[in-house]
Amino acid sequence: MIAKTTADFEEKYIGSVINDRYKIIKLVGTGGMGSVYLAEHEILRKKVALKILHYEQSKRKDTVERFKREAIAASNIGQDNIVDVTDFGYTEEGNAYFVMEYVEGRSLADIMKEQRVLPLEFAVAVASQIAVALYAAHGKGIIHRDLKPENILLTTKDGNYPFVKIVDFGISKILQDEVRPEERLRTLTKSGAIFGTPEYMSPEQAAGNSVEPASDIYSLGVIMYEMLTGRLPFFDDNYMKILHKHQYEFPELPGNINPDLKPEMNTVIMKCLEKKPFNRYGTMMLLLNDLKNIYLKYNLEEKISLAFLFNSGTVRSMNPAAEMISSQDIIRMLNSSPDEEVRHVSMESRTAGNILKVVIVILLVVIAGFLVYGFVKKQNPPMKAERTELSKYDIPKVAEIDADKENAEKKGQDQSKKQAVPNGKKSVPMVKITVNSNIPGVRVFNNETGKTICKAPCSKKFPKKNDGVIILGFEYDDYSIKPMAVTLDNDMIVNLNLKQEGENE
Repeated sequence: MIAKTTADFEEKYIGSVINDRYKIIKLVGTGGMGSVYLAEHEILRKKVALKILHYEQSKRKDTVERFKREAIAASNIGQDNIVDVTDFGYTEEGNAYFVMEYVEGRSLADIMKEQRVLPLEFAVAVASQIAVALYAAHGKGIIHRDLKPENILLTTKDGNYPFVKIVDFGISKILQDEVRPEERLRTLTKSGAIFGTPEYMSPEQAAGNSVEPASDIYSLGVIMYEMLTGRLPFFDDNYMKILHKHQYEFPELPGNINPDLKPEMNTVIMKCLEKKPFNRYGTMMLLLNDLKNIYLKYNLEEKISLAFLFNSGTVRSMNPAAEMISSQDIIRMLNSSPDEEVRHVSMESRTAGNILKVVIVILLVVIAGFLVYGFVKKQNPPMKAERTELSKYDIPKVAEIDADKENAEKKGQDQSKKQAVPNGKKSVPMVKITVNSNIPGVRVFNNETGKTICKAPCSKKFPKKNDGVIILGFEYDDYSIKPMAVTLDNDMIVNLNLKQEGENE
């Protein structure tokens, strides 16, 4: 009889030998793409893990390609904290499989279910190893895109615990694919497609936009937040709401949830969780550098030794000063004391220090130039505006008109305002949303219902809701204007500054 379901195949594989080499011992776990088995090499008598693509998934070419991608990605990185893949093939039924090292340990997810809030030294040890592993992956042009506690295995190696092993590069993005131009529309990763686990997605990933290494840094920030507070920064029963929160809401400070959390760790986590990728750490190694400073400052080596990591050739060869330094990092160094500068960027040679000084001097000259330019420009302000902005404090023309009108009518109306509401009903608190536009006539509508609200410039009142959010859509001729989420807890002002394509900035 031919097995026709995944369950039939899982039962059939137990005790069987795949391609005369791997004897299946037991089922270890099952995921969306395939099942993982503990197996033993028939000749070498070595335990390995076999991941076999599900029967139903084997019929889909895109899934098979993604499965191959996982095997290629993991095998090409070659870093100790990433589970190594050693073989790839097909079963007799045509199911793709790959062989990887077998890890005897538990997932970070299982450990957090038991302990909820993990000790600082444990969290730093885990996060540091993840940072090193993904730094190596990013160096190979590979982004994980599904970093979560379930994909982080913790084991013991050479007496070191916890020793991290990252698995499941099934939806990884390979940045340097050699794809011919005519084939680019058929690649696995397309803009607008959302892959990953909602609770750990970066804002850009949640929006379906293309991702860079900074996306993995955000996901690691979520994991650190969860390890040290016992809860996720954003959670909801509706996964679409979770995606919305990642894009538009700010999490509660982890230090407010866990009062014992060190302020430096609080800062590290929140930097990883910045909405804009360029505001996060430039690389995983810059993040590791701050984790190492926390590790040393609070003598965490007395509780967990990370000598195997910080003294390894891999980390010692990765000098943050030798990497491209972002403008945010340079500005931070300019505003810090000499001690703080050394703490943020571990310069290991005089050459690197001299180069950095030259860069800082050049930056100061550039900043001075911008200040002069800004002063001159201020005297002759341009007619053209910047991109769309949201502000609670800018007072636009329409708001000034309303304010003047209210002041003019205020006299003589105090008594009427104090009159009781009929039938004893309490008045509902309202918030006012004002929309201004450099081009009048923009249609403002509820992006979820499509109902027109007004035409800019205009103001509209809504019932006040502390946790309420409305997504405004905008429409005008052939302009492409992105929707904007606006909170309903305070008066808000939206400034629309429309530009046509090709118009100079």
